[in-house]
Parts: sequence; structure tokens; C-alpha cells
Amino acid sequence: MKTINLRWMYPHYRHDEFVEVSDEVWEVMRQAQREMNNYERRKVYQRAYYSLDAYSWTENYALEHGRSPEDILLEREEMTTRLRLIAALPVALAHATPTQARRVHAYYIAGIKQPEISRIEGVHSSKVSVAIRRGLRNMRRCYDGLFQTE
Repeated sequence: MKTINLRWMYPHYRHDEFVEVSDEVWEVMRQAQREMNNYERRKVYQRAYYSLDAYSWTENYALEHGRSPEDILLEREEMTTRLRLIAALPVALAHATPTQARRVHAYYIAGIKQPEISRIEGVHSSKVSVAIRRGLRNMRRCYDGLFQTE
């Protein structure tokens, strides 16, 4: 005879409830638990989080909300543009003064907050804010010059 806790099997139980069951019942319950675990594992592996037969609207929703070829093309173009901008980042940073470039890099790339930058450099936070704003303006001018001719 095996002892099982019903709270582990039934979520509506709020307290431990121990029951003795025969070995045959224990094996059947264990096998059922294994099958459920295997099903969940397969569902995650196959990315089958829902069945198209679950509801009458599920299949239509899945078909209507798929990415169209036009959406895929637009996403690729945006990614290409983004990669070109990232590749030109060192050139754009070179158009800012060294202080502006350092502060823009610390704020946007390293993710350091402006008060922390001002504390590290020993200057007032308004100086950091102004340097970042002017650095971005200089970088924007560089980007406009780089990509305007295309």
C-alpha cells in the first residue's frame, strides 16, 4: 500500500490529505502523471500551445494573423537600415567631441543614468544632459550626411 497526498493531485485541496491506495492504483496514477508530463514536454518542444480545433475561431485567427510577405520584406528592410546605422556608429561618435562621445556612450550604450555619470565625472548633472543632447545633435548631422547621398 502506498500513501499519496491528494493536494498534489487536485489543485482545489487547500491542505494535505493523505490517502492509502493499492499498488495497482499507485502504478496507474504514476503512469498517468508520466503521460501528462510527456505531453507537456512534447507540446513545448513542438511549440503547439493550442490546438486549431480548440475553438471555432482559432484556425481563422492563426491564418489571418500570420506575417505576410510584405511584412517580412518590410522587417528585413528595417533590420538592414538598423544594421547600417549601427555600423556607422563609430563614425558618428567621432563627429562629437570626446566628452560628448564619452557621455553618449555611457548613457545610451552602457546604460548608466545621468546622475551617476555626473557623480563619476565630478560635474553637475545639467552639464551631462547638455553634453548628451549636443552629442546626439552632432551625431545626427553625421548620419544625415552619410545617408543623404543614397
